[in-house]
Amino acid sequence: MDNLNRIQTKNLAITAAPKMASTNLAKFFIDRFDGIIETISDRKLPNIIIVITRNERDRWCSGVIQEINELELGHQSKHSRVSYILDKEADSLGQKSIFTNSHAHLGTIGYLTCITELVLRDNTYFTDISSLSKKSFWKTVCELDNTWPNLNEWWDDWNNFRNGDHGPPVSVNPEQIQRKKLVSIVKDMLNNDTRLDFISTILDNNQETINYLKKTDKWI
Repeated sequence: MDNLNRIQTKNLAITAAPKMASTNLAKFFIDRFDGIIETISDRKLPNIIIVITRNERDRWCSGVIQEINELELGHQSKHSRVSYILDKEADSLGQKSIFTNSHAHLGTIGYLTCITELVLRDNTYFTDISSLSKKSFWKTVCELDNTWPNLNEWWDDWNNFRNGDHGPPVSVNPEQIQRKKLVSIVKDMLNNDTRLDFISTILDNNQETINYLKKTDKWI
């Protein structure tokens, strides 16, 4: 499980994969608490692992927008020409593409690369990214690991932090509004452009694994 980036104490790890709150988790907890580190080392894997999942289509679409943001183009041209960029990329599938790159991977990064090992492993749990906004989830984390920082000491700060630039879209945040519009363009293309049928199939197959896990006692 060398590809499992995570934040962790000595007892418990929470995965921190691209487009699954990795930025928020690392920036908030690593900067504040000495007992929490970020690592991918298999040798330091703790007993308890909590795997953060996300709807695969949502994750991929958000990743495509991040790949576009990192293209070497002017800010305005990227946002105003997003449909043109997507169309051009779809025509060049089979080469290096924003549709299959790091942030928009198809399951080649993170927990999906070692899903069998994780499912068969004791003390491994799975949850949706939305759980990170729920106090009940973090209460469970603290119950599983009594060395995790006391929830009452940081909950309010976390709640404010996750609703910042990297948090979920809010109606008063222009950056989030713009991001949501761009993601909707990618979603429309994924749902309707036959050039992306193979990507759609892979993402749906990945989602079937997540849906299965939701029915097991490993889901928290």
